[in-house]
Amino acid sequence: MRKYADDQERIIRVKRLADEWAASGLIDATQQARIVAGLGVDLRRTNRFLRLTLFGFGLLIIAAAVGLAVVTLHVNDARSVGTLFLMAAAVSVLCTEVLIGRFRLYRFGVEEACAAGAAVLVAAGSALVASPWTVATSSDRQVFIALLAGSAAAFAVYRRYGYVYAAVGALLCVSLAPFHLPLSNTVQRLLAAALLGGCFLGARIKRRRYGDEFPGDEHATIQASAWLGLYAALNIHLFPRSVARQPVALFYWFTYAMIWILPAAGLGLSIRDRDRPLLAASLVMGLATLSTNKPYLGAAREPWDPILLGLLLIGTAIVMRRWLATGKDGTRGGFTPAPLLRSDNDTRAAVAIASAAVTSAHLHSDPPAPEPFKGGGGRSGGAGAGDSF
Repeated sequence: MRKYADDQERIIRVKRLADEWAASGLIDATQQARIVAGLGVDLRRTNRFLRLTLFGFGLLIIAAAVGLAVVTLHVNDARSVGTLFLMAAAVSVLCTEVLIGRFRLYRFGVEEACAAGAAVLVAAGSALVASPWTVATSSDRQVFIALLAGSAAAFAVYRRYGYVYAAVGALLCVSLAPFHLPLSNTVQRLLAAALLGGCFLGARIKRRRYGDEFPGDEHATIQASAWLGLYAALNIHLFPRSVARQPVALFYWFTYAMIWILPAAGLGLSIRDRDRPLLAASLVMGLATLSTNKPYLGAAREPWDPILLGLLLIGTAIVMRRWLATGKDGTRGGFTPAPLLRSDNDTRAAVAIASAAVTSAHLHSDPPAPEPFKGGGGRSGGAGAGDSF
């Protein structure tokens, strides 16, 4: 059962939309005040920056408290440490319940840190407690147990408190778990893809049932995350280290076909349903496909490949913008190239900053160390002089 009532969640979302419309100039202050007049909730909220700050400090305090308990109680063996972690997770959950129930916190950062810390402690504690029963204390088995326990704990946090990022974390954990089983790389990828495909279908059914309203917005994010994970599990060249064990040829070309089919199918579904998270995920997948196409075909990458990709994206954007703008009232099928919400500009700015940061880090990476100087063995003292000098 959710800690927050559904009516509270809906009211908060309506108020957030009204604030965004007013900031974007779609409505004036009078209209905004009229919309939010009867939308009061007895919950305490804060801005995004303070929320992230309190979240980080909360996790730091939890880690320090648990570490202090381990040192003070002189806990040494893995099973005892794991038991202590599980006890600390229960205390963290209790703190979350008190902070929300008594102090009425909503996305305040502190209670989120307690809930997230509890999920991490459950994952680590379960792996340590189970370590005496694993064969030769295999690290892969411990990681597998940690991922399964962390996935279950993160999903429980989402179900109880509505933190969507906890559901995304649960998807990440459950998709990584098959890669720590004693199976071939092909079976591992197929198992991860099957799990993520099932999560995608489940989230999609609920997304279509509720639409853009709560809780449909949460299921839309989970659906897009599962779709991205499914693509990542099937794209062999997305992470270069994963190509060390080449799969069989049939599976290899199956994945090559899927990295083209999945983005195209995602674009079609997102445009039909006007699903922005799925649309963004499909566009990212399309870029990844273009970036990994050459490695799939065994072609050598050239220095001008990023330039060609950039020109292709610019040309596509110009063509799409002009095509949409030439429609009736500057729209086609409900889509318009004109920015309507301020959040769209904020998203573009964040992407630009991230792109600049990645490019800067790549350009300013340390050059390889020069080869040590070796002399030629000249008898006269010259480094390269020959014996006959």
